[in-house]
Amino acid sequence: MNGSSFARALVEGGVAACVNVFQPSESTYRWAGETLVDNEQTVMIKTTRDCVTALERTILELHEYDVPEVLVTTVLDGYAPYLDWVKREVREIQS
Repeated sequence: MNGSSFARALVEGGVAACVNVFQPSESTYRWAGETLVDNEQTVMIKTTRDCVTALERTILELHEYDVPEVLVTTVLDGYAPYLDWVKREVREIQS
């Protein structure tokens, strides 16, 4: 699944209000005792804290990796209308 399809599935599935897909980059990592190099796309997913578990489940269903990188960053503050929009979008799609 490409980054755009992945992003669309998350938004349409109601677990994200917005997903940014960044240009492919080269990742070097160790897996199962081997050093591997792959082209990957990083995504930034905007959701609410209450939706993180559902988002993670969806990522695990859609992603081809056995252990995809999922990191949660706490937002301490932001433009209130934007944060309200994220809350509304996730809630409305799930209702």
